[in-house]
Amino acid sequence: MTRAGRRRTAIAAALVVVLVACPTWGGSGARTLLILFAYNAALAQMWNLLAGYAGLVSFGQQMFVGLGGYTLAVGCERFGLGVWPAFGLAAVVAAVLAVPIGALTFRLKGGYFAVGSWVVAEVFRLLFGTWGFVGNASGMFIRRARDVDPWLLYYVAIGLLIGMVALVVATLRSRPGLALMAIRDAEDAAASLGVHVWRVKLLAFVVAAAGTALASALVTVQTPFIQPNAAFSIQWSAAASFMVVVGGLGTVEGPLLGAAVYVVLQERLGANGAVHLIVLGAISVIVMLVAPRGLAGLVRDRLGWTLFPVVRKPPPSATPRPAGAPPQAPQAPQEKA
Repeated sequence: MTRAGRRRTAIAAALVVVLVACPTWGGSGARTLLILFAYNAALAQMWNLLAGYAGLVSFGQQMFVGLGGYTLAVGCERFGLGVWPAFGLAAVVAAVLAVPIGALTFRLKGGYFAVGSWVVAEVFRLLFGTWGFVGNASGMFIRRARDVDPWLLYYVAIGLLIGMVALVVATLRSRPGLALMAIRDAEDAAASLGVHVWRVKLLAFVVAAAGTALASALVTVQTPFIQPNAAFSIQWSAAASFMVVVGGLGTVEGPLLGAAVYVVLQERLGANGAVHLIVLGAISVIVMLVAPRGLAGLVRDRLGWTLFPVVRKPPPSATPRPAGAPPQAPQAPQEKA
């Protein structure tokens, strides 16, 4: 392992230790704040997987927020499941439904896909708002969730965030991840080289749906109440896009930095509805003008270093160098050690 790799490992391990040791240094206030950060960062990671790597800018991700929350509510209240079995079931239901939804919306391109995904989410909102089995527009209380230990909820939230970051990094460093980035940069060129564009996009869509559903189920456990107008609100997609744009689109660190900014603003200005939205909009515009690559891109440009690298170095050429040919010039390092 290189010196840069050891440094990354040490920083990541230190962050995990600090989060795990929260009961020793933080009280209920720190716990609540970190849970809020964890599920917002998880939502942003999944939105970034679509928009930042698959090139699928979606304004309908709230459909999986609502599906995840309602799966947990229905599983607990209607079928007698425990909170955590229903929590896991939320990912399965969202992933299964993502297949036909993706098959439908992938026929649309660019802005049409963004609008089409929002329309599908609105259909779900209207459907659940008129469905007596889930309480119509009045929503549902999840009585079993009230018995969940707050510190257990905290550790599940932190574990979910760590798992999602690891999943995104592992995915992007795999062959499907390389295909995703190729599709994002030049879809037609990637298809001409043999990349199955539709299949790779669907894989990213399903993974993002399952991850979003888990994050929303966690929110439902914490609340514990769900109502269709809130669960399927476009504000979920707006918040995710804000966190990714401010933090850095197409980076793993970006959603984490953006979520930290969003949570701080929400805690400071959340009670002032109009002022809160104005500040969020102003910050988005300023960041796009001053640092188009977001906070993570700004840090990477200044330091030449990133905590979660996903770009793989190409293997050395297997073609032997002809006799008498001058040696190849060494390549410039991609980042500082």
